Amino acid sequence: MTERNYWQRINRKRLSRRSLLRASGRAGVGAAGLALVGCGDDDDDSQPAATLVQQQQQQSQPQAQQQAQSQQMQQSDAEQQAQQVDQQEQTVADQQSQPQQAVASDVQQPTYGGTLRVSGPVSTHDYWDPHRGVFGPTQYMMGWVYNYIIRWKNKEQALMESDLAQLPENPDGTTYIFNVTDGARWHDAFPTEGGREVTAEDLAFNIERQINAFDSTGVEDSTFLQSSSWRKIDTLEVTDSRTLTVTSDGVDSTFLSASFLNPFGWQAAPEGIQAWGMETDLWRDEQTVLRVAGSGPYIAESFDPNERFVTRRNPDYWKVDQFGNQLPYPDSFQYINLFDETATETAFRSRQIDTVGLNINLIEGIIGDFPDVVRWVTPGGFTIQIRTNFNPDWPGEDGEGNPWLDRRMWAAFHTATDRYLMVDTVYLGSAKVSALPEAPWFSAFWAPTEEELITYPGYRPDRDAELQLVNELMDASGFRDTGRVLDIILPDVWEERYPGISETTKGMYESAMGIELNIDIQPYTVILQRLVEGTYPGDGPSWTNPPSDLDPTSSWLNGRVPSGSSNLYHYEHPRVTELAEQMKITLDLEEKKVMADEVIQIMMGVHPDTGWDGIAPSIGVMNPIGHTVNWPWFHAEPDVYQFAHSGHRNDTSWLDVNHPEFPA
Repeated sequence: MTERNYWQRINRKRLSRRSLLRASGRAGVGAAGLALVGCGDDDDDSQPAATLVQQQQQQSQPQAQQQAQSQQMQQSDAEQQAQQVDQQEQTVADQQSQPQQAVASDVQQPTYGGTLRVSGPVSTHDYWDPHRGVFGPTQYMMGWVYNYIIRWKNKEQALMESDLAQLPENPDGTTYIFNVTDGARWHDAFPTEGGREVTAEDLAFNIERQINAFDSTGVEDSTFLQSSSWRKIDTLEVTDSRTLTVTSDGVDSTFLSASFLNPFGWQAAPEGIQAWGMETDLWRDEQTVLRVAGSGPYIAESFDPNERFVTRRNPDYWKVDQFGNQLPYPDSFQYINLFDETATETAFRSRQIDTVGLNINLIEGIIGDFPDVVRWVTPGGFTIQIRTNFNPDWPGEDGEGNPWLDRRMWAAFHTATDRYLMVDTVYLGSAKVSALPEAPWFSAFWAPTEEELITYPGYRPDRDAELQLVNELMDASGFRDTGRVLDIILPDVWEERYPGISETTKGMYESAMGIELNIDIQPYTVILQRLVEGTYPGDGPSWTNPPSDLDPTSSWLNGRVPSGSSNLYHYEHPRVTELAEQMKITLDLEEKKVMADEVIQIMMGVHPDTGWDGIAPSIGVMNPIGHTVNWPWFHAEPDVYQFAHSGHRNDTSWLDVNHPEFPA
């Protein structure tokens, strides 16, 4: 059976609010109206169709829950089929032309050498601790120097593959037997000079640390955000130096994806864990100092958060390619601190970096000037969201009490968020609105249909109706009568990437809510710390992490259940907890989907029985459509281009150093 990736059917024609109103007024075409991405004038020219290599998705899975996830992706593909608004408005949403360079890379023998150069917000970094590091750039850097026990090959298609261990044997519903991969070795670098083989004891050591979640003083540390998933392990047994047997605490539909396949599942040499995470807390307390105890395709050499992350090829890496050649191919990899779009575009045009992702207008300009570049289009996994803190013990920024404890106040803020303004302002129309960060638009099986979404407050194309509801909610909350200023935070890199967005945000909320707004621009390190402390004042539209799994179950168990280790928002709703716990043990996807629909309705504030009482503390605004171009000498497998957490897939990327235009 051949299936298509979700974004192959994306139509990137811009659509104005006027078009949305016209479309939603027709019977049965609301979904198609939103399938046309973004906002703009009705007369905008349609953009080229998304081009991503079509993949075969047949693969046997080793356990029932992963089979269920694969079925989920198949069903979501069927649900994603775009409806028609008008033949005049429908552009080529289903074209599947393949990038010529990508086709060539399947048959061309890779060459060794060169330095692979990629740009990104390197300075937006939290912890070099592989079990704590949560920021996107940090996770990306981890992918070059660390390995998982097993890893995603393609998260969207629920395809796994071996890494430090082979895919597990699953003799029953709760037992998983992992066999360490032959030849897997730790780096020949401090603290494992000379290198040594990876053992089952090493893997158990990492798992036990995640379960305990202790700092060097033996106190539980809340920065281990995924510990509640690892605590679902009932027994952990090292059978011999090559075999690890794990049992879950019961049937669990997300047992592997919530822990072993999760972005916090990197494995570090115990020598490093002991030195930097147990005997001391240097991994946590000295974020900018490079300390890596890895086994990955590259060995870390230096790190300057204001400049770049530099690695060199691991000469002892045990993985080989389809031709039997040892991986990786480049001599080194460099992650360069470039985030301003103008500076990044200049760096690409002058061949200082090999690949770049930019806004659609800049990408179109590059393609116009350099028609031989290779283009990839993917959904952006980093959901733009608004989020807050329901902690009753936090007195608010002004000491007058947490304003969000009145859910009507948060509902007003949510409804005042003009998603279509944000789509147009931030991504120039190349984005789609999303309901929740755990169920973004491209997760079609789990997300609300587009017909449903445009009926929800905050997503309705009729801005006048939205503003009327905002005023009703503000009057009911009484906040305006207090004369208080509403304080929120925005990340500094959000303003850096989109200059002026803070003022746009301020004006959007002040005009809609009739209040004074104060925006505090802070780095993500401060934002994370305030979330952990329970003193977060809330934020306007900005990035959050991509979903760790398209199945939202584990995200809700960790982040929306009181006992969850990443429930930093102090959210609690008995029915949501009940449904999430039931979803955990449900393998039938259709049954699970019914429960997920109810959770989403509760957290969107549209469930008839709960109203605003169940509204989520983190609500989606939009997800972009990512546009990337590569110079023709840079070759990467299609699985590199996923919605998130795919940096580890670059272990097979290579540079054609013999290409006539390859920079010397």
